Amino acid sequence: MNNGKEQQGRSKVESFQILYARYFKQVYYSAFSITKDRELAHDVVQETFLKAYRHFDSLKQHDQKEAWLKVVSRNVAIDMYRKRCRELSSYRALRDADRSETDVERTIVDQEFLSGLLSSLEPIYRQSLLLVYEYGLTYEQLADCQQTSIGAVKSRIHRAKQKLRGAALQMETNVGVPAHFILRQK
Repeated sequence: MNNGKEQQGRSKVESFQILYARYFKQVYYSAFSITKDRELAHDVVQETFLKAYRHFDSLKQHDQKEAWLKVVSRNVAIDMYRKRCRELSSYRALRDADRSETDVERTIVDQEFLSGLLSSLEPIYRQSLLLVYEYGLTYEQLADCQQTSIGAVKSRIHRAKQKLRGAALQMETNVGVPAHFILRQK
C-alpha cells in the first residue's frame, strides 16, 4: 500500500516537472509583460506554479492546462504588481514625511542661528535687514521710515549682509559647520 502512494507521489512530481518545463517560459513572459520587472516576474512564476501544484489533481483532469496557467499567472501578476505599487507609494509617503520633518528641524536650527547672528549686528543694520527681508518693505519705504536716502539704505543692507557673512564664516572656523548650511543668501 505504501509503495502505491510512493509511486503515485512520484508520478505526480514527475508530471508536475513536465508541466513546469513545458509552460515555464509562457508563464514567465506573460508575467513579465504585465510587471515589466524580472524579479517580480520570477515571483509570479513561483506563485503560479505553487498554485498549480496545490491544485494539480484537478488540473490533471482539466484539458486546458495552458489556459488555466495563463489566467492564474495573469491574476497573480496583477495582484503582485498592485501590491508592489502600494508598497512603493507608502514608502514614498514615509520618505517624504521624514524629509519634511528634517526640513522643519533644519529650518528651526537655521532660524535660531540666524537670530543669534542678527543679534550680533548693530541695531541700525539689524533693523534694515529685518524690515526689508522679514517684513517686505521696499528700499524706498525703508528710506522713508529711517528718514534717509535710498542710497544709504542700499549701503546699510549691503554692509549688514557682509557683517552677517563674516560672522557666519567666523562661526564656521570656530564650530566647523559650513557657513552655506547656516546662512543662505536671499
